[in-house]
Amino acid sequence: MTTRRINYLCCCLLGVLLCKCPSNVRSNNNNEPIVRGQQTNDEYETHFDVESRESGIDFGPMLNDLVELHDDAEGAANFVMDKLTKSIHDRMVKIFHKATSAECRVKIARHFSYWINAIGREDAGFPFIGSKFHNSCPEPAIDFRNLPQGTTFESIMYRKYQPPKDEAGYIEDKNDLKLLYGILTHGDDARRVIRLIEALHEDGLHTFVVHVDGKPINDNAYDSLMIYSQNKTHVHIVPREHSIRVNWGGYSMVNATLQILKYSFGLLTTGGRPYEVINSRPLDFHKFVHLSASSYPIKSNAEIRERISSYPLDANMLMVIMKPLEPHPSAFNYYVECDDTVHRIYRLPPLSASTHGVDLYTSSQWFIISRDFASYLAIAEAGTFVYDYIQYAEHIVVADETFFGTVLRNSEFCTKHHNDNFLHLQFDRWESDLQNGERDERKCLSPDPNRCGRSPTTLTVDDFFALELSNQLFARKFSDSDTEILDLIDEYRAVDEIKYRDIAAGNYSPPAITVDTRFEGQGTLIVAKESVNSSAPLCLGLGTSGHHVKLVPCFHDEIIATLANGWETGAVIKEEVLPNNQWEVGPCSLDGYLKRRPDTAQMESRRGRHSSPHCMIKQMGGSRSGRCLDIQGERIEPGGQIQVYPCIHKWHQMYGFGDGMVAPFGSIHGSIPKNVLSTILHKGKNQAKDLCLGVSGRGGKRYIPWEEDENKVDLNNNQDFTPFHDELISFLEQGILPPITLWQDKSLVTMPCSDSDSVIEFVFVPFIIEEDQDGGEEYNQPLPRAQEAFATANNQERQEL
Repeated sequence: MTTRRINYLCCCLLGVLLCKCPSNVRSNNNNEPIVRGQQTNDEYETHFDVESRESGIDFGPMLNDLVELHDDAEGAANFVMDKLTKSIHDRMVKIFHKATSAECRVKIARHFSYWINAIGREDAGFPFIGSKFHNSCPEPAIDFRNLPQGTTFESIMYRKYQPPKDEAGYIEDKNDLKLLYGILTHGDDARRVIRLIEALHEDGLHTFVVHVDGKPINDNAYDSLMIYSQNKTHVHIVPREHSIRVNWGGYSMVNATLQILKYSFGLLTTGGRPYEVINSRPLDFHKFVHLSASSYPIKSNAEIRERISSYPLDANMLMVIMKPLEPHPSAFNYYVECDDTVHRIYRLPPLSASTHGVDLYTSSQWFIISRDFASYLAIAEAGTFVYDYIQYAEHIVVADETFFGTVLRNSEFCTKHHNDNFLHLQFDRWESDLQNGERDERKCLSPDPNRCGRSPTTLTVDDFFALELSNQLFARKFSDSDTEILDLIDEYRAVDEIKYRDIAAGNYSPPAITVDTRFEGQGTLIVAKESVNSSAPLCLGLGTSGHHVKLVPCFHDEIIATLANGWETGAVIKEEVLPNNQWEVGPCSLDGYLKRRPDTAQMESRRGRHSSPHCMIKQMGGSRSGRCLDIQGERIEPGGQIQVYPCIHKWHQMYGFGDGMVAPFGSIHGSIPKNVLSTILHKGKNQAKDLCLGVSGRGGKRYIPWEEDENKVDLNNNQDFTPFHDELISFLEQGILPPITLWQDKSLVTMPCSDSDSVIEFVFVPFIIEEDQDGGEEYNQPLPRAQEAFATANNQERQEL
């Protein structure tokens, strides 16, 4: 055993695999690391020593009591059992404070007995220890620890299912697409559900099935919806006798969705005998769209139909983390749900292909799926994976975030999986970020009270630019009381609907352009303004490798000598520029004004009704073409490293441009969502609303990492971010701001936009393709040229346009 001893402190329990520790490190009685050769036998503890001390009972002091009972086996057993079961008794008391009904207490007692009796009987196993499940997915398993050459996690994660139309069944006319919207709702106000239905309804096409939470507090909403649905054949309400009392973290969330599906296929029956089917015929639809009542469409109905119909009818659009879930056994627990509470019993063996035949997958509960997959879920026929898996899923905490993806990935429907659910989400704070008295304890179900869940952030008008830029069809969540953001979305959707209608009629006229980042159609060079006239102009780029964004030389060496004063107001030829320096700005939100000024080459930005335009900035060309400029890890304090990352259309990939008020002219900045700001301020920390792209260590300010980041990179003493001290000392001694050129090849970071010394001002220089003198093929080789003539020609071209 001693060869397998590991440092207890290195055990990252509750959701994280065990850390690897140096072989010469162990722990002492204070649970502090000690080095081999320094400890004594009394100090040395194995992992088992620590665990047994924490969970075991010391029967030594009770030796005399047991001696007196040496002839009484029954009495000795009773004496010992009183001690052994005390901890179970104490837990049961704690649970029964929440589980008050006799039925719930019986249920909890029965599930506790599975473990206790297994120990007593010896021939019985713990629940699901030996269970085997049938995986009917024909796709080969992926070994994420040993991916094939040329295969990346991203290529697996962003899998698509959109084969040519002669290889799959597509709907012939997008205007014939029939959607069934399944909606989950709770609360006593039905107005948000009605508004959602009214926004999505199209005569003769779509059907709506609503499940209202079964708790009595929701009865008013149920009654209102029943009245609303009268004489509306397209609106159906799951009958009250089949309404599920839904609880955060419980399987009830999944069960409520299954009730909608069962209703949709005519599988629900009335109580009593003989049973009668509630709706005798299955509803007519091509695709099932699952939404919360706190969701809302952010694209027009025309675009929703067009986008969904561009995928095969058998496509299942569901977001799944493709790497199987591998929780540590100590972090996965068995839960029972009753009395509107989720009660923790003991450990639940995590499923894996090696032990149980199938893997678990983290996934979304909101999706767009085929009629066939919806039927598979609704019927749950005996012998199928979903039938067997339901028994296991009933005991998983937050089952809705694993159920549907796990079923999809372990069934024959896996081959039709498109890994996107077309839903825009921005997540809120973890509940554990709040103080104990402020937490929603329903979201803290783990044995560790500081390991809690979180919910999506509530979107407001401040998030509209992110919704406008999102490539998704729906978004959540929205507040019942905030109609301003929904009214704004409706305006946007109405304009989009008219656009689709006019395009179909052949009379569409584009509106006047107030946001223009076309840059001649070939992308742009983004140059640090201060370096424009230096001996080596510096640009936003990646250098020759890596994904971190830096200030790198713009041009091949032989080009620099040809640059004339004011070259930045003209344009450049792609072949003259070093690799990975070409960027595309867009798409952009349209609220406000944004154009490049030809006289300064800077972006001129003006605020609109609610915000200034924000844009995505993408790499063009090179190995990371198409990736977006990204604040790594959504870092919201100064020092967040800038990188390129696959575009996910979230706030940390959307940038505004300095207008002289929010941020300095010429700067590029990210706008932090209001809910994130409020969380940070609630922690008593200072947080700027906007963070600009900048460099570390240039001005007089030094930024101390927040406590949770203290073990991360030290920006002030790291040559990946700052020049060597010897390069800076002469400038610092004279009180002079060091030139930006000293930060060549240094990684860019986020800085408060108020720190003018650290923030970089940029100019934007378009790329063009130069043609030969006959106006034929473009040149493929670098072409030195006089920049004055080139700039003049470019300005003339602008005037003509």
